[in-house]
Amino acid sequence: MKNWKRLAALLVSGAMALSLCACGGGDADPSPDPSASAQTTGGDPSAQPSADPSPAPSVEVDLSQDALAFSAGLSGADELLTVNGTAMPADLALYWLAMSCNNFLSQYGMFGLTLTDYADVLRDDAVNLCAYNVLLRQRAAELGCLPTDAQVQQARDTMMAQGQEQYDLLKTAYGLSDDSMEYIFTSNAYYENVLAAAVPEVTDEMLNGYVYQVKHILFKTVDDNRQPLSDEEAAEKKQQAEDTLAQLQAADDLNARFDELMNQLSEDGRNADGALAAPDGYTATPGQMVPEFEAAAFALKPGEISGLVKSDYGYHIILRGEVADLHSYDGAFREHALDQQLSGLLESAQLTRAPELDALDVPSFYERYAAYQNAVMAQAQPAESESPAGD
Repeated sequence: MKNWKRLAALLVSGAMALSLCACGGGDADPSPDPSASAQTTGGDPSAQPSADPSPAPSVEVDLSQDALAFSAGLSGADELLTVNGTAMPADLALYWLAMSCNNFLSQYGMFGLTLTDYADVLRDDAVNLCAYNVLLRQRAAELGCLPTDAQVQQARDTMMAQGQEQYDLLKTAYGLSDDSMEYIFTSNAYYENVLAAAVPEVTDEMLNGYVYQVKHILFKTVDDNRQPLSDEEAAEKKQQAEDTLAQLQAADDLNARFDELMNQLSEDGRNADGALAAPDGYTATPGQMVPEFEAAAFALKPGEISGLVKSDYGYHIILRGEVADLHSYDGAFREHALDQQLSGLLESAQLTRAPELDALDVPSFYERYAAYQNAVMAQAQPAESESPAGD
């Protein structure tokens, strides 16, 4: 699954994710209108409550083993993946796999989806996260923007912010080495440095190829349950769309006439009072709208109108406008541009997966990994004092 925006969110939050795996987060990003495609981006895996991925009571934890031996039968130094010749040790690879599982359960567990159903996808996600880390570091070396001594020290200070005892506890619970802990906590510095170096200046032209503002008039060829209308009804919709387009093309004041016909005719979402739910249109970035709609919008210049655009929803007529505060999207564009660069690097990267990685039982691993963490944390909690019973 090559959704680099989501993977980047997991990476950047990685240093903050060193808490119980049973804590998780991530929200589904609701589609802005009936023309939008479903997009999901992950957030900080430790930030929000999740569906409970806690282990079943039948998991008996053996704390005489380390976390990875217990959960996966592996040593932290085992190599599960190489990326362009750079090895990813098992403790890091399995950490990213656990983060992928946790994020999945946080977003989809409440809908009844299980790790068993998506084990192979989650394994591939973990491979991509590992590759993302390695490629990010390789890119930093190429660009000459490795973390400074100050950034490395800041990462170490963050690691030790809660003291040596808490640091050692997290290392034990996650089965991570000192080097792997630092690897995770310096991820932010690598990301920030490469982001600054890879896209140093953002122009209006770049932004107009990334974000667009549009209004549209929709003539639906599906019913409210997204079932196709009859051929006769669909033909009527097309004729109505063609007639409307002709009126717009002949208008002296395109913007005013577009608003008039949009409010009168569009079958986009409407409120209970019949008014359009989005009379000012939509501001969108790549991947938020269905492909046909997005391609047509990007092909227009501000102030231009499209021809008929056919999508699974029906016929659209699109008017592109100007994006307000265009440069407020500088940061989002730069992240998108870096994601595109890393996606290209992944396409050409040499990945070698160890047989142990592909043979791993993902649901069993995650259950045992989370059980081990819970047991370590429970053992570390001071015993609660019991109050004497009173009459």
